[in-house]
Amino acid sequence: MKKQTRSQAREMVFSALFRLDGLTDIDEILADIFEESPESEVNSGYISAVTRGVCERDEELAEEISKRLKKGWTIGRISKASLIILKTAIYEMKYVADVPPKAAINEAVELAKKYGADKDAGFVNGLLGSVFKDMENS
Repeated sequence: MKKQTRSQAREMVFSALFRLDGLTDIDEILADIFEESPESEVNSGYISAVTRGVCERDEELAEEISKRLKKGWTIGRISKASLIILKTAIYEMKYVADVPPKAAINEAVELAKKYGADKDAGFVNGLLGSVFKDMENS
């Protein structure tokens, strides 16, 4: 079996969070993800921890995003894909010790290019850059 990369694991976190609808249990979604991609077993701890962490800190992560939006913008204007990507990257930057913040930003931009609209990658990069700058200054 081919070893899964951390980039692929992030994509699985994205997939799990995208599937969450408030009705389906997170354990059920994660079980489905792991069943669909047996190679994810090597990163199952990371995938599970980050998915759960983003869910548990949802309000805090949303606030981190909201306070950086341009005047007149609300979090509701951000696409579901970009919002998930941003929350995941901010969670990694703040709470996952073995992920360098710049790696989280780069991976988020790549996910935004793949799953977002045309301008999403630039938006994601700019917002996460602001988070990173604040982290460096604190």
